[in-house]
Amino acid sequence: MPRRLGPKFAESPSVGRLFFWHFARRFAPWLIGLVAYIVLATIVLRWDMRRHGEATADFGADLYAMYTQLFFEPTQDLPRAPLARAVFWITPLLGAGLILRGVVRVGGSLFDVEERHNLWVKIMTERMKDHIVVCGLGHVGIRVVESLKQLGAPVVALERSKESSFASTVEELGFPVLYGDVRRDALLIEAGVQRAKAIVCATDNDLANLEVAIDAKRENPHIRVVMRMFDQRMASKMRSALDVDETFSTSALSGPLAALQATESGVRGVYYLEDGSMRVDMEVAAPPGWWGRTVMLCEDAIDGRIVGVRRPGGKLTRPRHDTKLAEGDVITIDLPAESVAKLRSSTAS
Repeated sequence: MPRRLGPKFAESPSVGRLFFWHFARRFAPWLIGLVAYIVLATIVLRWDMRRHGEATADFGADLYAMYTQLFFEPTQDLPRAPLARAVFWITPLLGAGLILRGVVRVGGSLFDVEERHNLWVKIMTERMKDHIVVCGLGHVGIRVVESLKQLGAPVVALERSKESSFASTVEELGFPVLYGDVRRDALLIEAGVQRAKAIVCATDNDLANLEVAIDAKRENPHIRVVMRMFDQRMASKMRSALDVDETFSTSALSGPLAALQATESGVRGVYYLEDGSMRVDMEVAAPPGWWGRTVMLCEDAIDGRIVGVRRPGGKLTRPRHDTKLAEGDVITIDLPAESVAKLRSSTAS
């Protein structure tokens, strides 16, 4: 089934202008060749007619005659000079061939749905700079793309198969998707890895992710590389042994999150610091013992940071250090994993 163009194409005048200039560039060689032939044919026509004693009009009139002859609309009589006569016979046939070739070459990309889609992907990719290349559109890759969309970052996605269930989702977000083996240098270059800010290697193949990371660094030594690996111990070793900025294991990230969510309510996320310590993001109702106390005092009690407060019926806002909590407030808090028990005891009291 032919795929539709990404929604951003219809919404962005700049992309529309890029389409115009793309077709203009494709037409340019054809037009230049056409003009060159008309000028050359006119020169040959006048030279042959003069050497055989035939009268010629001014150069502009003969140039116009060749132009009209090209489109089967002759404005001059057939000359007697043999070479000039051959030019008159050949010109309409050559014109038909050039016109047909131009229509097929440019018109095909204009009217064919799949060709227009490929053209949209090419234009969107070529105009990107400081973008993020995401390799692999599985369950991890699509979440990365969706998060980058929320961050307002431009993305080019790479996926092995057009049958990927998430590829259309990425295109609906307005991002181009290139298909093929991510380990091919040509595909990385097509994705603009030399101009990219970062690359996320998120396929389900550790060796493929490693190869892509190495190739990306070779093409762009300044690119930031984030690499997925299923074995967390191997991920840590790869990060220290190779020039890779970040490595992650989805099982290592999701395991602690699932464990905390099983024992605590309101857990929204878990992450690790450089020293290996775990931190937890939670959303809980302000404990009764905190009512009337300032944010700063409550933070000191659990060695955490209150990053948001939502009043009853209101929106989540960033609190000041002297903001006082009240009954019914819901707080978003970032705290060390070992402080979760302190928060639970405060909530229970």
